[in-house]
Formats: sequence, structure tokens, C-alpha cells
Amino acid sequence: MKRFFIGAALLVSVLILFFFLWNGQRDAAKELAPPEEQVVTIHGETLPEQPNVLLAIDPSSQTILSHLYEGLYRFGKDGTIEPGLVETMTRTDDGTTYTFTLKDSQTSSGEAVTAETFVNHFRTLADDDTNSPFSFFLEDVVNGKAVSLGTAEPETLGVTAIDDSTLEVTLERPMEGFEEILAMPAFLPQPAIGEWTALDGNGPFHIESMDAAQVTLVKNENYHAAEDVTIERVVVRTETALATETNGMHPVPYGTDEADLESWEGKLVDIPRSGIFYLKPNVEGYPFDDVEFRRSLALAVDRDAISPKLARAERTTERLLVIDETEANTTVDGEAAETFESVKERLQQETIEIELLSFVDDEARQIAQSIKQNLEQLDELTVNIVELPLGEKVRKEVAGDYAISLSGWQPDYPSLRAYLTQFETDNVLNSSGYADDTFDRLMTEAQATESKQARDEAYRQAERHLLEQAVVIPIYQAGRTYAVDDQYEEIGFPVIGPSYVLHFSKVYKK
Repeated sequence: MKRFFIGAALLVSVLILFFFLWNGQRDAAKELAPPEEQVVTIHGETLPEQPNVLLAIDPSSQTILSHLYEGLYRFGKDGTIEPGLVETMTRTDDGTTYTFTLKDSQTSSGEAVTAETFVNHFRTLADDDTNSPFSFFLEDVVNGKAVSLGTAEPETLGVTAIDDSTLEVTLERPMEGFEEILAMPAFLPQPAIGEWTALDGNGPFHIESMDAAQVTLVKNENYHAAEDVTIERVVVRTETALATETNGMHPVPYGTDEADLESWEGKLVDIPRSGIFYLKPNVEGYPFDDVEFRRSLALAVDRDAISPKLARAERTTERLLVIDETEANTTVDGEAAETFESVKERLQQETIEIELLSFVDDEARQIAQSIKQNLEQLDELTVNIVELPLGEKVRKEVAGDYAISLSGWQPDYPSLRAYLTQFETDNVLNSSGYADDTFDRLMTEAQATESKQARDEAYRQAERHLLEQAVVIPIYQAGRTYAVDDQYEEIGFPVIGPSYVLHFSKVYKK
């Protein structure tokens, strides 16, 4: 018996060794395509709209700009944040001052990118005259908030060029993880703004041509790490070609026939994104000013019934903080029908009728209909769906002219706080009418906490408080599926920021 176990163990060891050898030989057998074939073609993608990194809010612009410029930090091939132009980073003992030593970098035309370049860029980002939607990124930097409000001059912002290759940033208070925010597209060094084809960036690519049908990027030989960039050309086309073109990379549109996906010869990559869609009640209006009524709706939502209506990469969730990798108890206690009956009795209402605001969109229409069916399982509750174009819908929400809305939020930076600030009492983005001392206190305590671990735990408590009061009812996390040619390797798909990164990508021979 002992010899049997020894023999079995040896067999397993041999099989494991064979597996690793086979994998290694298979990888070694892969051969790079020649330079003229190092081309990534992306079909069915929206073209970029805004060439100014300080104003670009659409994903297409942020994605293209992230290939034209490189900042202090960048998104790596695994989607995580890593140093870009930062050679070294040190932090003072009190945690308030960061010193970044920079790598040598220049634009495609040969202009040097220095610490002074970043100082000027940070000041322009914070300046209230710029009116950047991302100026809040700098509110933790000394005088950042005052500069963005116009009560202090940009020159007082806590950023200094010690010399050409040394940048110093001073915070109002110590805060671990501050450097991760610096990877966002708003921090890409852009000394001059112009038309897309005239942009002079320091990133791995620059624009060769652009028209209404496609944009073409070519390798920037002046990029500081040009020797690490294998791709010679990137072609982004607007025309969808998933059913007809077997090569390239294709964002998979909502409603794509499963047969088209099953016939795809390459890889299907499902990418979760930072966006979250949820039901947002106007807590100032009747009957949504009643916390038990809101809870009855939260308890009635059947996410399993909604799941088939979602796109392939989207996932139902009970979390608001969808980028949080730590498990959290988010279950709302109670039973839907019983809670709803007690609400009707207390409000002395036999029937209740509510209006659900939704988008003019095929996916939103199906999800809203599913939610309506969920909620109308509550006895004598009627849900009327009102669909509006996005702009009109947003205007009604901002004005507080709604009852409950199928709404969404896609944070712009990698922090749990990004999901929560819109519910703070005095926040300009707070369109739900919510005002709560406990929630505001948790948010203040979190912001004043240096330790990222402790800060995130405070944010989880704040999330839990919102869910318990059904101020927000999470439905699903956004996601995107790409059909990717088997020849393409090492494409990065971040959860937040640009849709994809091609700095390290390669094309192999078939």
C-alpha cells in the first residue's frame, strides 16, 4: 500500500512537470509577427470627442489620450496602477509630502516633459477658470479646494518643482494611496491643447490621422520606453464588424446574438467596470420620505429575474462599492410583503402608485420592465415607467423633479469614496435630497483617516448605512465584453479609467 501511494505521488509529480514543460514549450513556440504586422485594429468603437485631458469625460477620449500621453502613474497590462514617469517616490514621516523623481521624457516633437510641466498642469487643473470636472482630485492638496473655488491663486497650490526631475506635492493631511489617483487621465501632462492630429504627447503613440470613420495611432519613437512598445499601429474604426470580420478586437454590443459569439474564433473577454446602476429614490418626496416604504422596495427587487436582461459582462450586485474586493454584509433585513403592508396601514393607504424614471434605451427598457414586475408583486402597488432621453432625465434628477429613478454612476478615480460623496448633505451632486448626520460623520471620519485600510472600513460603514435606509438600491455592475483576436496578447483592461491599454500589447503569428 505504501509503494502504491509513493508511485501515485511520483506519477502526479511527473504529470505536473510535463504540464509546465508543455506550457513553456507552447509559449516558446509562439512567434511574434514582423513589425509591419504589429497592428491592433479595433472595430465598432466610438471615436474620441474631447482632446483636452482636463475636460475629457467620455471613455473614448480618455482611452485615446491615455495612449498619447504618460503621466506620473499609468495603468499596467493587468489593469492595476503602476509607476509611469515616476522613477522613485518618497513620503515624509508625517505623511503629508510626496517627492517624485521623474524619468527623462519628451514629446513626439522632442519637447522635454519636466517637473515644471506637471506643476503647470496641476495648477491649471485646480484653477476655477479651467472649470474642469476633475478639479476635486486636488482638494486634498494644500490650497487645492481654495484654488478650485477661486478664493486662492493657482500659484499657491501645494506643488513645487525642486528641479527638472523632482516634483514635490504637499497634502493638507496625511492620506495613504494618494498616488493612485495620479494615474487618472486628468493628470496626463498636456502643455498645449489643439486639434486631435496636432496633439504633441509624450506617450507610446501619437495620432497619424483621424476622420469621421476612424483614428489611426502610430508608435512614438520619442517615448521614453519605446523599446518596450511592440505595436507599431493602432486603428480604431467606428463601423461594427463582429459578424463579418474575424480578426481584430470588437466591443460586443448589447443584444448581440449568442450564435455570433459562439462562432467567434478568438477570445471573449468579460471586463467588469467601475460603473454601478441602481434605483435612487427622491427621499424628500412622498412616499419615498418613509424609510420603511423604501426598504419594502429594496426587499422586493429580484436580481435573479433581472440578470437575464443584462449584457454578457454585467453582473447583478447588492453592493454600491462594486470595486471593493473585501466582502461586506449588505443584506437588508425584513420581508418585502410584510414590510409593505405595515407601511400601507401606517400611511392609511389601500393603494400606492409611483413613477419610475428610466432611459430611452433597449437595455434600460428591459431592466425597468423587470423592476416594475418585481415591485408590483407588492399588493396594490402600481409602477408607471417614464422613459426620457439622457439629457432630459439628468435635468429632472438634478432639479429633484422625480420620484424614483433607474440611475447610474461611474466613478472617475480608484477610491471607495467616489461612490459615496454624492450622498453627502451639501454635495452639489446630491440630487436625492438625502441628508443624514451619521452618514456625513462617517464620511468626514474616513477622509481624515491616514490608513487606507481604516479609511476603507469607514466607507463600508457609510455604504451599509445607505443600504439600510434604502437611500440607494443597487441593481447591477457595469461591464463590457470584447471579442479579441487570438493573435493579440497582453492587452490591459482596467476596471476604471481608460477602456483598454495597449502599451505592452503584441501581435503573434497565427
